[in-house]
Amino acid sequence: MKKLNKNIFHGVILESILLKLINEASDEGLHGYGILKMIQEKYGIRMGASSIYPELKSLEKRGLIKSRWEVCLKRACKLYKITTQGQILLKKYFLELRTIIPVSVN
Repeated sequence: MKKLNKNIFHGVILESILLKLINEASDEGLHGYGILKMIQEKYGIRMGASSIYPELKSLEKRGLIKSRWEVCLKRACKLYKITTQGQILLKKYFLELRTIIPVSVN
């Protein structure tokens, strides 16, 4: 797997990746550790909790995701789900990205 440059993995890029991963989790929701594991598996980037939790908090504050506490393996964990507003923004990001970087299929 090709590894992404960690230096460019922030801002709108990180925000759109987090929204995408949480959206893919659908009704179940996704906890922070699961998000970290998925980023590593899908994008080859090792990130710490200090990299994603502030972004998750910001997404929640803006109404793009919501969270709830649940017991996972006898421990409390916070599960994140995307909101309708978050899904709309995610679609906008990818539509705008396609206009900036056209994708051609051979």
